Amino acid sequence: YKKLTFELLVEIIFRSNWQIQLILIQSINQILQKGLTITWSDIIPLLEPIMNLGPRTKSSGLKREILKFLKFLFENSDYSKCFEENEHIRNILHFNIDEMIHDNRSNEISEQAKELKKSNEHFFIKTKPNIEQHVEITNIDQNENDLF
Repeated sequence: YKKLTFELLVEIIFRSNWQIQLILIQSINQILQKGLTITWSDIIPLLEPIMNLGPRTKSSGLKREILKFLKFLFENSDYSKCFEENEHIRNILHFNIDEMIHDNRSNEISEQAKELKKSNEHFFIKTKPNIEQHVEITNIDQNENDLF
């Protein structure tokens, strides 16, 4: 049931207006703070839709709740695994926090996003791909006549 519930929450986030999204994220924040049996893997499906709302909404209240949500996840080692173990989620985090930092509609939101990024900078370090894994063998003898 839990998986279906989280899938339903994602659909509600996608299909609702900002007021409903705000209530939903406030509720998620309250549930997380009460320490109910929600694991980091339960949270993963919600991360992308919630983070993507940040720069797209005009509601400062919704942005504040999104930043509270992220701050709670960062500060809780059980939930911070969402970012540590998922590069795609980290990339979405980088993009959306940077967008909120450059938000010219609200200086308060911009400052909160900067502070969140600064206090959790280890989540914002871009990982470089391991080049050795991507190098193909190119040192093959190019002269076909030397094969025999």
